[in-house]
Amino acid sequence: MKVHLNGELIAADEARVSPFDAGYLYGDGLFDTLRSYRGFLYLLAEHVQRLAREAELLQIPFDPSPGTWDHLIGEVLQANDLKDTDARVRIQISRGGGPHTDQVSVDPEQMQPVVFIVATEVSKEVSSLQERGARILSMQSAFARGNFPQIKSLNYLPSIMALRFARARGFDEACLLNRQNKVLECATSNIFLLKGKVLRTPSRRLGILPGITRGRILQLAAQEGLKVEEAASELRDLVTADEVFLTGSVKEITPVVGLDEGPVTRGKAGEWTRRLQKAYREDIELTRGAQAAG
Repeated sequence: MKVHLNGELIAADEARVSPFDAGYLYGDGLFDTLRSYRGFLYLLAEHVQRLAREAELLQIPFDPSPGTWDHLIGEVLQANDLKDTDARVRIQISRGGGPHTDQVSVDPEQMQPVVFIVATEVSKEVSSLQERGARILSMQSAFARGNFPQIKSLNYLPSIMALRFARARGFDEACLLNRQNKVLECATSNIFLLKGKVLRTPSRRLGILPGITRGRILQLAAQEGLKVEEAASELRDLVTADEVFLTGSVKEITPVVGLDEGPVTRGKAGEWTRRLQKAYREDIELTRGAQAAG
């Protein structure tokens, strides 16, 4: 496997990052994950824009040009023979630092961030879950994202713990709640529910990470004739919903068929979920075609 580390394409087992890097010491950094469709990076500009916003908040230097990232990721895909398949791409940026760096007082402008890019083939489990549907386990507020939910930071421990607990109990995902027992999101997904022709997802004001795919689904659902709204929901709303599904850049749209020990949406994917899955895939191809023509 080849990876990109600080602009250099190298073998993965040769990649080295200092143990004094602030990302390792404090989780001081950010990351993003996107999906490559046979070499086409869907919604790359949106992912780069989000990284740029987060990097500005963290005062980490960042190149906001999508072309730069398209080139770097393309090199990783090519080096790993992933141009003709679907791949999961991770971009990670940490603050950097060395043995004599005062991570509290140092001027961020004087730091050299560490940039890491890795790509792997999308697991067959992703398409399997899209077909059969996911079972999710509700988790209490201790597992919510934290004080800076809008930043996809390297401090991802609550979400990882929630997902580990859920998987250990035989579930596919963890559904996170706040202190008022309102549904926030899942550990690695945003969540939607459909009632009639109203599609609802938790508001970003509740303290969630609004995913890139979430935003695109809101647009596509409106185009398909659904009324979309960002509002609070409770677990009982998921249980009584006509359809429930998860979204993410790699998992795309994945139906939810179970919550805790009971079924959701009669234990199968709904008609609108399947319709939106189709619309999403069509949008990928339309976007690819428009980019190629431009």
